[in-house]
Amino acid sequence: MKKKGIINKVKEKASKLYMMLFSVCALFLTTTNVHAVQKIEGGNVTIDSLGTIIKNLATKVQVLGIVISFIALVVFVIQFIIGDDETKQRRKKTILYTLGGVGLLILVPSIINFVIDTLG
Repeated sequence: MKKKGIINKVKEKASKLYMMLFSVCALFLTTTNVHAVQKIEGGNVTIDSLGTIIKNLATKVQVLGIVISFIALVVFVIQFIIGDDETKQRRKKTILYTLGGVGLLILVPSIINFVIDTLG
């Protein structure tokens, strides 16, 4: 009976975290600049301006991905702590994959800079 109470509390916390996640997503989606559209319509697009647009978009995606990953890690660690042996093995793999994804997200600016420097 005590375990169900803990699980219900975890579910409540997870739902609050998901609501916070959707709020953050809404914040990123509503603050999009339209300068790129004006430049494209004007025909003044250069490699440098495209590089700036890609870098800005990558930064926003990186921040959003790290926020989502952090929330997912919190949920997975809680599930790992309260789970049985089978659940712990699955969550351990999931946590490791999520940490690998965070590592890739941290490398995104370097990869984009390498590609832009190679093309430009």
